[in-house]
Amino acid sequence: MDLGAAILALFTGLVVKVAVMIFGGWMVVKLYRASHGDAPRRLWLLLPEEHLPEVRLLWWSLLLFFVAELVCGIEVYVLFQSNPWFSGIHAVTSALGMGLFTLGVYLYLDKKLFRYGERACLVNRICRGCTIEEPAGCTYRTTLLLTATFVGLAALPAFFVPTDPMHADPTRWVLPFASWNAFYDETYVPWVRSFVPGYEPSSIAYTLPASMMWIEFRIQPAIVMVLAAVAVALGRAGRERDAAKVLVFTVGLLCYPYFELVLYRVTGDVYIGSLGHEVAEFWFLVAMAEFLRRTFPPPKPDRPADEACEASGAPA
Repeated sequence: MDLGAAILALFTGLVVKVAVMIFGGWMVVKLYRASHGDAPRRLWLLLPEEHLPEVRLLWWSLLLFFVAELVCGIEVYVLFQSNPWFSGIHAVTSALGMGLFTLGVYLYLDKKLFRYGERACLVNRICRGCTIEEPAGCTYRTTLLLTATFVGLAALPAFFVPTDPMHADPTRWVLPFASWNAFYDETYVPWVRSFVPGYEPSSIAYTLPASMMWIEFRIQPAIVMVLAAVAVALGRAGRERDAAKVLVFTVGLLCYPYFELVLYRVTGDVYIGSLGHEVAEFWFLVAMAEFLRRTFPPPKPDRPADEACEASGAPA
């Protein structure tokens, strides 16, 4: 009777997840080649020297993201069931990757647009002169501190989310085809069990362990609150630029537990949550690829790469 749930799980694991892993691995390699060593013959990106620090943060974000997918793939394709250790590694690396991603994007936008704390600061039209180096500090220091406080308080709701293991409920996905269900139960499942001892097609194999729940809804929110307090302390000490960086990283870190909260605890369905998780990851990869491609386009065919590198300051 679990055929409907099995079809949904197979689509998630063999179609969407495979696409995520292949695309993620491709982006890790391409971005590494674009930001380390000699430029490849066929450029995907042309990275100016001034932007290499934040682009490398994006690369580390992608690498952590790929590690998360790799350990998740071991659960899906090797163990055929959830593992507390691998699920915990997935939760940690995914959250760190999201934090580095937001920080890398912020650093790029700060160089090109915000210019926070400089004469060309975007909000100087309002401030009519930057005061960040004066004893009074940034005009928006209090706003920064209030934002950091809000981020810290936003982590509190996660502490009220249950951390019990979430087991898949295949009964919600029963197909109205008796013959198909009978074939699945009487033929397919015994065949899989013949070479995968202990295989369970439903809840035991498809479970979110308590260790993962604790990391996402207890440990990560606690770290967010600590980092928000650090941002407040830095702001009060007159280090608004550093406070802004810590705050941006903290927001990225907080996004992941909220993302998991909505997908799993709000929907209450492991199958839908897992599918939404993989689809969101694929969207994230496509969005990052598009951002990089549009922000750092390679030279046009009629312009030699060496000339373009020299003009942009990128390594030849």
